[in-house]
Amino acid sequence: MQVDTCIPGLDASLYLYFSLCENCSVAVFDSNRKRNARGEQRRQDLLQAAASVFIRLGYHETTTNAIALEAGVSPATLYQFFPNKEAIASALASMYASQMADAERALDPEHLLSFSDAIRQLLDLCIRFNQEHPDFHTLVMNAPLSADARDEKHALGQVFVDFIAERLQRARPELSRRESNRHAQVALMIFRGILNELLSATRKSRPRLRHAMHDAILGYLQPVLAPANTTPPLQRRRRITSEIPASRRQSP
Repeated sequence: MQVDTCIPGLDASLYLYFSLCENCSVAVFDSNRKRNARGEQRRQDLLQAAASVFIRLGYHETTTNAIALEAGVSPATLYQFFPNKEAIASALASMYASQMADAERALDPEHLLSFSDAIRQLLDLCIRFNQEHPDFHTLVMNAPLSADARDEKHALGQVFVDFIAERLQRARPELSRRESNRHAQVALMIFRGILNELLSATRKSRPRLRHAMHDAILGYLQPVLAPANTTPPLQRRRRITSEIPASRRQSP
């Protein structure tokens, strides 16, 4: 059966486009392109440009054209490395999560710091990293991250939890790993809650919020270090007082 090659409904401009491109190469995303040194350097340059745009415009207002313009490349070149904006955001978030996790793992490896000093340094490290890379927090909060990027984010949180849980167990060996992890998870929730406020606060307000974070997390963790049968003096006094019959109590 003979096939009619004439397509009357085909738009003339579309037909011309395919005619011109028939013998030319079209830029497409290639995941292997990043494996050579030159390609990896270009990929890092594109991520750095994306970071600048995400900081300036936020995730939702950023476009791939804006990123390409910031990097000084054509959109076609950008698409050779990343298929879309979501892939760029995920790659950037994964990179930051990995860098921050490495920094946390390198903190006090010999356990030379006291418990309180170790926790303070951990918190300050995390605050400083987020302040130096504000786009990281923007992406974590707003971007639809890939499964790999979400895994990196979860791994980062686990490094934070492990750091605290390990030091709780060193200070109180009778604590189970499950108990230590639970307390460390609460500390992580406190950190994330205050971090949101700290990053959006004015420069003048940030030191106060930093100290508030230290006080809140250490205020929660330090009682965990006390032996199980130790009750803070005020609570002990209240408990003893409640056990004395009302008729025998003396007014202070």
